[in-house]
Amino acid sequence: MKKNNFVLLPLAALVAASVQANQTEKLDIINVVTENTGAKSKTNVVTTEVIDKRTETDLRGLLNEEPSINFGGGTGTSQWFTIRGMGQDQVDVKVDNAYSDTQIFHHQGRFMLDPSLVKIVSVQKGTGSASAGIGATSGAIVAKTLDAKDLLKDGQRIGFKVNGGYSSNEGHSKGATVFAKAQNLDVLLSGNFVTEKNFKPGKGYENTEGGNKVLNSGLNQRGLLAKFGLDISDDHRVVVGHRQEKHYGMRALREEFDFAQSWTTVTSKDGNFDLSDKKQKRWSEQGYSLRKGAGGNNSYYLIDRRGNLVPYTSNNSPSYRITTTDTSTIEWSGQNMGFISRSDVNAYRMIASRTAFDSKEKSRTKVITNGANINLDSDIGSSHVIKYGVNWRDQASVPASLNNGLVTEKKKEVGAYVEGIWGVGPVTLTTGLRYDYFDLKTNSGKKTSDGDINPSLGVIWEVTKDLSLNSSLNYATRSPRMYEAMLSGSRAISVTDDIKAEKSRNIETGFNYNLTDMLSLNGSYFWQNIKHIQAITNADQNGIRSIYNGGTLKNNGYEVGAAFKYSGLTVRAGVAYSKPELDGTTLDSVVTAVPIGRTWTTGVSYKFEKPSLELGWRGRFAQNANYDTETNNRGGGTTTTKRPGYGVSDFYVTWEALDNLNVNFAVNNAFNKLYKSHSQRAGTSALPAVGRDFRVNINYTF
Repeated sequence: MKKNNFVLLPLAALVAASVQANQTEKLDIINVVTENTGAKSKTNVVTTEVIDKRTETDLRGLLNEEPSINFGGGTGTSQWFTIRGMGQDQVDVKVDNAYSDTQIFHHQGRFMLDPSLVKIVSVQKGTGSASAGIGATSGAIVAKTLDAKDLLKDGQRIGFKVNGGYSSNEGHSKGATVFAKAQNLDVLLSGNFVTEKNFKPGKGYENTEGGNKVLNSGLNQRGLLAKFGLDISDDHRVVVGHRQEKHYGMRALREEFDFAQSWTTVTSKDGNFDLSDKKQKRWSEQGYSLRKGAGGNNSYYLIDRRGNLVPYTSNNSPSYRITTTDTSTIEWSGQNMGFISRSDVNAYRMIASRTAFDSKEKSRTKVITNGANINLDSDIGSSHVIKYGVNWRDQASVPASLNNGLVTEKKKEVGAYVEGIWGVGPVTLTTGLRYDYFDLKTNSGKKTSDGDINPSLGVIWEVTKDLSLNSSLNYATRSPRMYEAMLSGSRAISVTDDIKAEKSRNIETGFNYNLTDMLSLNGSYFWQNIKHIQAITNADQNGIRSIYNGGTLKNNGYEVGAAFKYSGLTVRAGVAYSKPELDGTTLDSVVTAVPIGRTWTTGVSYKFEKPSLELGWRGRFAQNANYDTETNNRGGGTTTTKRPGYGVSDFYVTWEALDNLNVNFAVNNAFNKLYKSHSQRAGTSALPAVGRDFRVNINYTF
């Protein structure tokens, strides 16, 4: 098998069904091959050129064509996202190969990423192969930030890029980038600013004040990026960078909830309320009264002086909050070093922080992550590649304050791997072996450590030039997560003596078939089993909670996609289904697994040559999902929940008015559908999605 065919086969398996398939020519071919071997469903690879032709300001908009990825309602860290129904404790966002698995607060999303700062976004689904990195049990969103060399044209020494956008649903954005090169040194400085006020959900929404906006949903966002690159030679390059994403504004304590839809109720065991009671007397003195009808004979609504229902915000009091992620990186890439054909070595430091201003007091919680990765490739002959390397990560969870006797949580992880990619005739075989070790210290001082060996195996068989079949078997482990940083200063946390890392086994098989030059099909089915799922006990008589292995999570499902292209017409459709179950029961755990209704994505577009204009429609349809819902964060009682399906349509126009000048229009949620994403926690207090939104974005590079 020729080397070119060996390289292009997995690349074709990755992008054949993507509407943006022609954009992948800019990717590093070897990395695409080695990161996506085995049976993986097709993934839309989003590049800078695609981002420039969209009106989106967050990942949810950029990845809305992926049926297996689901984002929750709200803005910023109010959003939860899932990959194949797996929650945020099971997945990662990796930017420039820097990532953390520790959350700040369990009512807050763990990930922040401004897409205007990145040049490529892709998705790893399911359990990764040996080279996928630390904790690759259930997938990741993978991004790489811009370099000056990505924007500079041949012979250009300095350039600029400006962008601006407007959203009718209370938002606007602006940004600027400067990039330059002098001899073998290049520099990029970029800033992007997004303002989003309280948004309007779909038709029929009403908050407790009688308005049509979600209270405390507004958010300001700022993304900054500075990168300095040095070409030491034609084969060696060093890049130093710093990226900051910041969210700030009035936010509810529990950002994932919309308590403005609920009203305060009070109950009495015997149905008798005595306003001379201390608590009720306080209500009476403040002018409150009670009204029956809250759901039972002994339950009453609380009414204010004007006779209005009182919003249920007492335990979700909003405050001004700043959430920031600062990431510093240094990376060396090289090639043609004898036995080592390619190298990708990086080190990073991430500081995720949450600063709250409550009752005129300031508190700051941090998660500090230091890490490094050494990834090396060696070509063996013309058709084989061996990958090998080491991954290291050190995390610390730093609360605003520590109660007496508690210490800072810390965790160290190290992994080593070797992976071979073997081209033998029409078959590409991947074999891998990985070892991971963790050392955890809880805030009570209890320590634990363990290690695991995980194999991986993948095969792609090119039956004909138009049909390939693929299959994979991957194992991976994910170490016990540290307790959420915001509460780790007041709650004593320990671990059981027999705690183990979560261990995932993923079997997947699929196909890619180009029936004609115009029509392509792809599909895959997967079976995933994760043993030793992490859980936490209630406090014991000493007030200590313990992390333990709480069961086995099984997930299985499928993805199918099709794309048709003729002249300027493109039609695509995809469907994804998954059903995660913990010990045989479906649970809406959010952090671990969320049952998502069968999801369909569709799209039709037509691109004109002159003028360079594209008109299109995107649809996303989720079927209803019935399952049991946890009544608390980890375990406990359950209640049956029925979550309705929904359908949303977006229309867009992209006009390349001049060379490097893009004018983009969109109408998102065009029919003003009121719905709640299945990726958000179920219940009446779940955040709804944004309603009808007219958007425009203009960007110009010169």
